[in-house]
Amino acid sequence: MTLSIVKRTEDDLTQWLATESGFISGLCHYDNEPVVLEPYQQALLDNRSRFRWVAKSRQVGFSFLFALEALARCHLRDGHTAVFVSYNLSDAVEKVLIARQVYEELPTAFQKKLVTDAKTELAFESNAKGRRLSRIISVPSKPPRGKRGDAYLDELAHYVNDREVYTGSTALILRSHGQLTGCSTPLGRRGIFWEIASQELRKYPHHTRQQVPWWLCRFFSLDVRRAAVEAPLMSTEERVVRFGRPVLVEQFDSLPLEDFQQEFECLLRRRVLQLPALRAHPPVHHRRAVAGPGWVRRARTPGPPGGGLRRGPHERPLGAGRLRGGGGPLHVPHATQLRGCALR
Repeated sequence: MTLSIVKRTEDDLTQWLATESGFISGLCHYDNEPVVLEPYQQALLDNRSRFRWVAKSRQVGFSFLFALEALARCHLRDGHTAVFVSYNLSDAVEKVLIARQVYEELPTAFQKKLVTDAKTELAFESNAKGRRLSRIISVPSKPPRGKRGDAYLDELAHYVNDREVYTGSTALILRSHGQLTGCSTPLGRRGIFWEIASQELRKYPHHTRQQVPWWLCRFFSLDVRRAAVEAPLMSTEERVVRFGRPVLVEQFDSLPLEDFQQEFECLLRRRVLQLPALRAHPPVHHRRAVAGPGWVRRARTPGPPGGGLRRGPHERPLGAGRLRGGGGPLHVPHATQLRGCALR
């Protein structure tokens, strides 16, 4: 069965095309195929919250959707600015390429004049009085200061400076009445993306949250409608067998279970850092002789337990003192911390 949208009057059609979802569904093509929105993509377009937060599976089309939404708003509004912040420069360039390609396939009657055509920026000139520019700007992971408009933080959990980027992006939406969208595949229980998505440390009441695992995407799921109801109650292996398409089953067989759950099922797992086993070394004690401006350290053979402390000024700063005891070496960052402390 093919679903279609029927507009009763010309005014209905005009009003529908004046929305982001109508502009994309009615006018946009990609690779000569009309763009068909997924229900979760439609839900994001309809979300008018100032802060939108999305935890998602890999390859479910949010980067593509951001490029389409920015292009639609640049054509529907005068003086609009959309700023993409991406994980690296190649991802930043990719979003502009998508917007550029979709722009080329728009009907000519609906195209604004393209006046800036660069790898990381597109600018469209309005046909109205004043000739105001609407822009799409894409930058690698750095705070987009000095601009205002909509901000899209794509794959935020994978930024090295994620908190700095988020802090520098929130002010973009103040005077422009825009939206800030944070979207990412999870990367453990760390960083600003996890804090806002889970709210385990504090509440973020102005952020609306959306979670999109693989079974909600028709490219991965055999039956999206049934999977939306039944899959959350199943184990990972059960829902992959029941609803997964062959490409998804291949991913499941190629990854460890926790990695698959994090990449495709939005699992915020706790990462464990494994350290190598420690080896206890005999302490090296020093006797000191005054020579010039400081004390010179001279190594001697190990002495009795507890004789490995070093104090006093040296030409080279003291990195750590060591004690030998039953529990292994004790490292002290600064010798001044030992003053007035009882040692055992």
